Amino acid sequence: MQNLGWIEEYDVGVQKFNEQHMQLLTALKDIYKAMEDKQDKKALQNVLNNLLKYCREHLAEEEACLLENGYPDFLEHKKQHNFFINKMLQFCEDFKDEKFTLHFDIAMFLKNWIIQHIMVVDKKYTSFLNSKGIH
Repeated sequence: MQNLGWIEEYDVGVQKFNEQHMQLLTALKDIYKAMEDKQDKKALQNVLNNLLKYCREHLAEEEACLLENGYPDFLEHKKQHNFFINKMLQFCEDFKDEKFTLHFDIAMFLKNWIIQHIMVVDKKYTSFLNSKGIH
């Protein structure tokens, strides 16, 4: 899948989070590759679980930083994270229970949500965290 590489517009001004966002994009590429290669269900489940695990770790670290620094839009930011994690959990559960196969509609949702979240929601904290000396 193209258009999943890092571009400068994704820069949120905090190196640690930029690096984590790069890892999220790599995990997302792995999902597309697994689907394109028609990997078996177990392999797809592992890739999806890895993305969920990494998302949880990244979002928790981002939330801790925002909370610790008194980010004024923290609750809304966390609400967005909760929505995404719940959606991911549902995808994983449905896939495991064979309610559907992992297909490009789900992968497109993941791609669009991650990129939209970085470009819109995460960009909102850039100047705030930078003003606290966090780069």
